[in-house]
Amino acid sequence: MVKVLVIDADSDFASLVGRALLKDGHETRIVGDAKYGIVRAKAFEADLVLLSGELPGVATTDYIQELKPMVPGRIVVCGNSEDAGVITACVTAGASDYVVKESGPVKILARIMKDVEAPGAEATAEPSSSSESEEDDDDDSMKPADDGPAKKPVMKSLRAPVQDGKRPFVVVVANADEEKRAFQREIIERLNTSVHVIEVSTTKEAIQACEENRTIIVTLDWELADPPTKQAMKTIREGKNGKAIAQFITYKSRSPEKQRLAEFGGAMAFAGEPWDDGSLEGSMNHVLTVLKNRRRKARMIALKAQEEKAAAIEAKKAAKAAAIDEAKEAKLAARTAAKAKKAS
Repeated sequence: MVKVLVIDADSDFASLVGRALLKDGHETRIVGDAKYGIVRAKAFEADLVLLSGELPGVATTDYIQELKPMVPGRIVVCGNSEDAGVITACVTAGASDYVVKESGPVKILARIMKDVEAPGAEATAEPSSSSESEEDDDDDSMKPADDGPAKKPVMKSLRAPVQDGKRPFVVVVANADEEKRAFQREIIERLNTSVHVIEVSTTKEAIQACEENRTIIVTLDWELADPPTKQAMKTIREGKNGKAIAQFITYKSRSPEKQRLAEFGGAMAFAGEPWDDGSLEGSMNHVLTVLKNRRRKARMIALKAQEEKAAAIEAKKAAKAAAIDEAKEAKLAARTAAKAKKAS
């Protein structure tokens, strides 16, 4: 299995590539813009990045250089240009290869995955500037499937599986945007590998997931509406173990007004976009640290209470033993006095 990150604003092409990779058993992430591509690359540590040569808002060569330190594997540019100068510039900037989109997903993956998967293989293939050198594939492989763009399905079961005989601690991530859910999941799992993350797309599912699990954190996008996030926060707080669940609110921008509303509603943290500066990760790390310290303090209090209880039990036993000894001594003294009186 290979970890592949696809960074491409062309959702049709990206979905075709994503489906093919998932079908072959590869762990795949798809990002639609440059900003989240950088953020995802930091967290994902891809073996292969398939980068669009026409990503909006960035120069491909500059983006490759920015991306390169975050990618342990290869970067392959997939573009529409057949200009030798463009191809050479991409390779010089740090790309391992350049393939033309007109070749189609099947041919592109057949070429680049061979290099990635071969044990000890080195990326020595020369950049391809034309699709004419390849044999024609069946035209059906070039057409989008009827089932639409590939999406990471939301988990059907809202209850975490048993691990080592018990239910794990859970973080519930609620956001209608699949990419943003996946992005949050990667950050959480990197910060704490012992928690189980459940992704949901509605507040209704978030409430259910919080009730069915040992939930410690729930992240809610402020714009969810079924029911509205503000109402969902109250429902979760008043539900089973609700007071022990840290509520983390996300929003499409850094709005002080929304942050005040969220915190007034009981949120422990608020993270407005953009998140590529590490603000979301920093806030999440803070919440996890606070919860960890709370648990440590609770354990210390519980341990102290156990020690005090044990000490009280021992003191009670000692007092009882002392009373018995005192009664025995008193009884013995009384007998001795009675014998002495009788003898006189």
